[in-house]
Amino acid sequence: MKTSHKIVLSIAVLLIVGGIGGYFYARQLFRAPQNQLLITGLPATLPFVWHAEDTGSGPVAHAGLLVPVQVPGCSRPCYLQFDTGAPYSVLYANPLAALQQQYPTMRLAFSAGGDTLKNFRCSLGNGQVLARTVKVLPLGAKQLPEASSNEHFIIGTLGTDFMDGRVLIINYPQQQITLATAVPDSLKQRMVAVPLTFESRRVLLTPQVEGKAQQLLFDSGSSAFALLTSRTIWDKLAQPKALVQTTTVNSWGKSLTAHTAPTAAQLGFGDQQVALGTVTNIEGTSFVQNLMMRVSGMGGMLGNAPFEHHTVVMDVKGGHFGILQTN
Repeated sequence: MKTSHKIVLSIAVLLIVGGIGGYFYARQLFRAPQNQLLITGLPATLPFVWHAEDTGSGPVAHAGLLVPVQVPGCSRPCYLQFDTGAPYSVLYANPLAALQQQYPTMRLAFSAGGDTLKNFRCSLGNGQVLARTVKVLPLGAKQLPEASSNEHFIIGTLGTDFMDGRVLIINYPQQQITLATAVPDSLKQRMVAVPLTFESRRVLLTPQVEGKAQQLLFDSGSSAFALLTSRTIWDKLAQPKALVQTTTVNSWGKSLTAHTAPTAAQLGFGDQQVALGTVTNIEGTSFVQNLMMRVSGMGGMLGNAPFEHHTVVMDVKGGHFGILQTN
């Protein structure tokens, strides 16, 4: 065999082995850890407020959802960002330290390294939550806001472990979230549903996009954008010759470039159509992030924007994602 042929064969083998290794590596990254939350007192309904953020091109009023949380021993209102793109809940070290200094009766049980809390309790509306262990990240505000401030004091992220095996209802116009054990009959009779899978606690739904079933990850934490997708899909959905808005976004300290264009595309839920409005492609994502997108089968990440005039029902137990117009 010629040397050049051996080199070509070697490269091919490396690509195959590397592809297989990359596949299983990405699947491992996509897998969620064991659920540590115990929740009682359902059904529970609680309000949410919109979290505003500056994306670099100006403020975005509806960048995220914040839900109020009550921590034993603390009289101050606190908030968690509800993020369906996060497969497990986390708390932030800086605001917890500030709270514990102000309210010593909180008695938070940190691990020796300070990166984990044991048996953390809180209430979300009528729901009582016990986190047997919860990760603590070195994030968040280091000082409590003034009592007269309108600032929402965020102490962590509420992930999809919150809704595991349950039903989550988001009423966007009324700004309410309900966690229940079953879909209420009043909604079940009215909603139009598509399949929902909850692999590794990611909310994957399959609406029709331009007449084709497309698997999308519903990520309430990326609501500054309606749909984040690949360049190939972006090229198909973006309106030709439309003005493209280019912004710089920060992802865990790394600057990425977002290209957002108007689109006439709609999400199809049975006979109900929901306008997307815009579509976004981001440059600068890592090889691993792109590989995870391909391995998971996702066509993109869907934010809150398309549903802001609707109620959505995520029936994790029954495997349905429902939508209905809110009067």
